[in-house]
Amino acid sequence: MSSSSPTRICLFSGSAPGASPAHLVAAKSLAKTMHKHGIHLVYGGGTTGLMGEVARTLVELSGKDAVIGIIPSSLLGKERPDAGSAGQKEELEGGKPNLPGNWAKRMGLTPSKGGKGPEGSTEGEKAELSLNEEYGHVLIVPDVQARKKKMMELTRDGGPGSGFVALSGGIGTIDELMEVVSLNQMGAHKRGACVLNVNGFWDGLLAWIEHAAEEKFVRGNSKHILGNVTEAAEVVGWLKGYEEGRKWEGGKK
Repeated sequence: MSSSSPTRICLFSGSAPGASPAHLVAAKSLAKTMHKHGIHLVYGGGTTGLMGEVARTLVELSGKDAVIGIIPSSLLGKERPDAGSAGQKEELEGGKPNLPGNWAKRMGLTPSKGGKGPEGSTEGEKAELSLNEEYGHVLIVPDVQARKKKMMELTRDGGPGSGFVALSGGIGTIDELMEVVSLNQMGAHKRGACVLNVNGFWDGLLAWIEHAAEEKFVRGNSKHILGNVTEAAEVVGWLKGYEEGRKWEGGKK
């Protein structure tokens, strides 16, 4: 972690708005909370649904450099319909990103060992960094695994209080969320993760974790890696508390 890196929240959420208006309200509230605390957003790069709402709102409040989306080229048509008019582009090959203020270099988007693209892309593949006036920066990577890897790395290397947050979402959201929880358990990173639990959306998952712990499949304090908050304003405090080793009911980190 670099002391000069901004605090980053990595967001996992749906590319749809959900049935209840409460999901979009929570997304907008999270962006406002992040702006208030000067927190940057790392997310899946889509412009639709909950993820698009958080990115768009944060860009409006904090500016373009507060947002980076990581998206596989195969999902551009589904999650990034604006990709054809993304605006300023710089194909990262040979390590010469020239976006204003050398932003790409500061974000760690440097060439991979093979010199063929930024870290997080598959060796021998190209990755394209774009700047969109409405949704901030977007890095287009070859595949979903490259997306997950770069999102985790940027969050791991962020400033104090960085971590992972899940809004409501589908199968892809729960896959991303549980992967970072598992990686924490295995020691790949030390960042906390929490769900922003709108109208009990995540109650089933949280109950399953408790049940798995009771049945001795989730051991020790691993069940406390994933937090449960119901208001956007609680997210920042929870992630900071996790990092500081705060005790939870029934155990500690």
